[in-house]
Amino acid sequence: MFCRGLPFKYTSSLIIILLSITACTHIPPRVDQSGAPQREYTYQIPLQIDDGWQVSTLAKEGVSEEIINDMMTAVLAGKYPNLISIVLIRNGSLILEEFLYYNNRYWLQDFRSAGKSVTSVLMGIAFDKGFIKGVDEKLFDFFPEFEKGANWDPRKDKVSLHHVLSMRWGFDESGPPSNDMRWYTENWISKTLSLPLISEPGEKFEYHSAAPALCGPILESMTGMPVTEFAKEYLFDPLQISDYLWHTMSDGSTLTAGGMFMRPRDMAKIGYLIINRGQWHGQQILSEKWIDVSTRPYTSDNESGYGYYWWLSRYKGGDEFYKTIFAAGHGGQRVMVVPELNLVAVFTSKPDDNPKGHKRIIQIMEKYILPSMLD
Repeated sequence: MFCRGLPFKYTSSLIIILLSITACTHIPPRVDQSGAPQREYTYQIPLQIDDGWQVSTLAKEGVSEEIINDMMTAVLAGKYPNLISIVLIRNGSLILEEFLYYNNRYWLQDFRSAGKSVTSVLMGIAFDKGFIKGVDEKLFDFFPEFEKGANWDPRKDKVSLHHVLSMRWGFDESGPPSNDMRWYTENWISKTLSLPLISEPGEKFEYHSAAPALCGPILESMTGMPVTEFAKEYLFDPLQISDYLWHTMSDGSTLTAGGMFMRPRDMAKIGYLIINRGQWHGQQILSEKWIDVSTRPYTSDNESGYGYYWWLSRYKGGDEFYKTIFAAGHGGQRVMVVPELNLVAVFTSKPDDNPKGHKRIIQIMEKYILPSMLD
């Protein structure tokens, strides 16, 4: 099931999108009017529509049109298969919008777990507005109806929202909760809270989906609003986002672990909030404090770190490495924020059977997009 912020007339487009996505590896990225593969590329300024973005050109925003032309020529030649869309925002302006495999700017894309970063923003708004007091609040205080039972592990009493948001809560999600929607039945909350601990809270990072899924019922209980209504009032309406789909579980709750379908130029607004210190057209939607807290690494290795449902890494452009904050979803869905370059880059890809999706995006960023902004 899906909850809709989407006019009904667009649902048929979603079906077309899903059908075209499944065929990505068997058709050329783009065809001309005769149906032949299109190999040549000519840059065009994105279309100005009434969605809040101001459009600009590559040249005006200090981006090399030659390098971007090389990138798109490589994409059209099939060197980066299964890539569906690329949207670039620089200096607050939309400068590139390219769609492949019969997709267009109005069609919703499946962002998968990149939706976790939307959940991070919603949790931040709830903190900003006083619905939730702080990240040190204990998880089980939000579920007083849960019966702990005789075999209760007292370490669970230490689990805080900080642990939940940073994916270091210690619960064993090695089984169905991580990806299997069949887990999210009408008693999924009780099943999740009953999972055993495999590490001390705060000790170990494990990336899964049950922890962010619990943010949905927490938001609903603390705000007194369904997640979709809370998101609409405090995030989507202020950002001028009206067309989206969000997966609804069998008990009627919204899947805050992902399940988000949105237009790429709208998803770019989520990334732009990070770069613009929480503001959209002068309105403070998310506090600077939450941006700093949620994009700080609470776990890290040599390649990446993790904040509150945002990934953190450094990517090479020319001879330098640039700090990048990004949302990521299965198969190559990314919203990449590079503060030093005032850049937001959104990519969508065929979500399934696309194991190299993320690797290809990194290659595009490091070979083309970052270098295009360094001249």
